Amino acid sequence: MLKLFKALLPASLALMPLAQAQDQPDYMIAEGEHLHVLCWFHSERTGQAFPDALLVSGKEVMAQGGALFGVAVSGQQDPEAVPFQLFIYSTRKGASGYIAGVESVSPGSAPGTVDLAHWDSRTVHVRMRPFPGDRPLVELGVPTDCLRRASAGIAHLTRQGLAGGADTAPRWFADGAAQYLATRALAGSGTDGLGDSSIWLGTQVLAVQRMIAAGSLPVLEDVFADEMGELEVSAVESLRAVLFEFLMEHLANRGEAWDQLRARLTRGLCGPDLLPVLEDWLGDGGIAALEANFHRWLQERRPAWDDAQPALQRHPEGWAQAPLLGNAIAWRRETIPEPPYRISGEFRTFLDPRTSTAQANVLFGRLGEDFLQVSIHSDTGISVWDYSHEKGNFEMLQSKNWTTTFQLRDWLPFEVRVLGEDAYVSVAGVHLSPFSILGRDMGGPWAVGTFKGSVTLWRNLKIEPIRD
Repeated sequence: MLKLFKALLPASLALMPLAQAQDQPDYMIAEGEHLHVLCWFHSERTGQAFPDALLVSGKEVMAQGGALFGVAVSGQQDPEAVPFQLFIYSTRKGASGYIAGVESVSPGSAPGTVDLAHWDSRTVHVRMRPFPGDRPLVELGVPTDCLRRASAGIAHLTRQGLAGGADTAPRWFADGAAQYLATRALAGSGTDGLGDSSIWLGTQVLAVQRMIAAGSLPVLEDVFADEMGELEVSAVESLRAVLFEFLMEHLANRGEAWDQLRARLTRGLCGPDLLPVLEDWLGDGGIAALEANFHRWLQERRPAWDDAQPALQRHPEGWAQAPLLGNAIAWRRETIPEPPYRISGEFRTFLDPRTSTAQANVLFGRLGEDFLQVSIHSDTGISVWDYSHEKGNFEMLQSKNWTTTFQLRDWLPFEVRVLGEDAYVSVAGVHLSPFSILGRDMGGPWAVGTFKGSVTLWRNLKIEPIRD
């Protein structure tokens, strides 16, 4: 099978003149019977482990997809069918490889996108964000943003393959199922969890809860009819993913009947024809009762993280944070004790290859959109800032330079102590002078953050009352 995949390389290379023109790095390949992976870059440190991890997750998505989309679907996967191909692009010189690859199969589809699943060519194209240096890539394995979008793309192709190539399933079902399978792929890889322990899914749950609070959540009849009104694209994605998780949990006791309904949805039961079928299938209370249960289920959710500016993933020793766009912030969703309390943990950080610096942040005392921030910079030392959303600026409260050279490769401790009138910060044995928090409500959430370009590992994170 590897010979077949390699035979496709000359044609693929011919379709990517821009990638070649900009000195695209060498590629890495992994292949299975029904899925081939090609990474348009080479990592000396990860080597074959990177494409192999994508292949394992992709094969799992295809296997679980067969059951999810219903075994009764006509047009089962043909053992002789051309394998799906997953292309991962990453270059220090921009998106030229991704643009060339996408435009070669679907002209006009590249602008404004970072992934594409294309049935006619049986390909998935994913631009990896961000491009991490070799060392951070070792720590991250496969970045979760890349793995999720690759897994979702393969899920879409799997669904179409089981529907004879048709893409007529309702979008809420197609997109929700793709994210459902991607979430399980990430859990299987160890980079995320399930349910309230899932960083990504928990963040989507919180987004839907905010829609309810703002009165912008569409009624289920409209969602099932794919009539989302003026809801933003990100909100639609969140709603579809969360609704599908609920349906898979809430309707599990329907057994084979639920399997058969999913098979019908895969084949294209949608639009005006779907609502009366759902009403009849659901029985007593119909869609209205299902909606009430959905809202109740949402109220019971207790996500562990709100990855407000996405970057966080699980790591064998704790968590890893690699910003995609801008600076990363992940808020913990746990009860904050009354002062005095301490926030503590350990971190390691890796340099931004563009600036040769790194910055990790600890945020606390959030009130609305205002918060305090401890900034840990590899060159300039430690500083504490008061951020005002209304003013749109940071005011420095305290700072101190490093007394010894900052050690990038070591796990370093940090502690924030919030007392009655003052707060104290220490990082890697460097202690800052206290700063006043008099009159400030310190009962708000806390977070970990990483400056754009840096990669930070976190472990042993906790908040606890001070009793001594």
